[in-house]
Amino acid sequence: MTEAKSHQVSNLPPLPVEITSFGAVKLGDSIFVFGGHMGAAHSYSNKGQNEKLFQLNLSQPQLEWNEIASGPRLQGLGMVAFESHLIVIGGFTALNEEGQDQDLHSQSQVKVFDITTHSWSDLPALPEPRSSHDAALIGSTIYVVGGWNMQGDEDTQWHNSAWALDLKSEEPRWVRIADPPFVRRALATVGHAGKLFVIGGMNQQGTPTREVAIYDPTTRMWVNGGQLQGEKPMTGFGVAGVSIGERLLVTALDGSLQSWNDQSSDWQIIGHTKNARFFHRLLPLDAQSMVAIGGASMSEGKFSEPEVINLP
Repeated sequence: MTEAKSHQVSNLPPLPVEITSFGAVKLGDSIFVFGGHMGAAHSYSNKGQNEKLFQLNLSQPQLEWNEIASGPRLQGLGMVAFESHLIVIGGFTALNEEGQDQDLHSQSQVKVFDITTHSWSDLPALPEPRSSHDAALIGSTIYVVGGWNMQGDEDTQWHNSAWALDLKSEEPRWVRIADPPFVRRALATVGHAGKLFVIGGMNQQGTPTREVAIYDPTTRMWVNGGQLQGEKPMTGFGVAGVSIGERLLVTALDGSLQSWNDQSSDWQIIGHTKNARFFHRLLPLDAQSMVAIGGASMSEGKFSEPEVINLP
């Protein structure tokens, strides 16, 4: 195993807010970040949720985050980019103010931000409210997996369904795909090599897992994707993943940088990050590097500094 070359880049500025459970995408030369939780762990209120959309244009000589829009206050959302659009899927909103009893509501809305006109529009809503899920794009199709439905004092409903929406359809609509062979939240989804990888999370019994499942849109079947390496199930909780070229990469709470081996169908630790994070996002920078954004650790709290990781 080799150590991943990793360092804090001085000219890659810190996020304007410290957040977990947010959405982030890279589109063109820019990184976009939206939503997320700004408060203390497990303490949720309306003003503790970020409603701002930030852009970091990597092609500019002076790198700085710019607030380009605001939207609904959300965390635990999915986010993908397609053509000139940023698509925000589900998430939950805290209706209570700070200090009040928590009143948390999962959302079904799918909001679309056009980076050319700087305007919001809507896609068809999810068939049911959903948060603590994730979303990934394969071709022109969005896939949404995992999560639950919280509606205030009502019993929380865990989702056993998964959905797909083709953005190039004349009338885009959500179509139910084969039910996943698991019920989990706080997971990561990544589109890689034409397949959907669903990584880690927590099951309905409240137990974290390192398990991975793979959905093949061609066969419409789920198969086992092994387990992330690690001594503890918590390794799989709140992970982030990214596809770069032929590589599928994951960073986890234990600081491990792991890569999927398609030949042996297993996961291998190829290095470690400087800052071990969970509930963060991984985005590609180029063919040989990526950046970990946001998130937190149990010992250090939230991170505002992005961490650039040069792949071994």
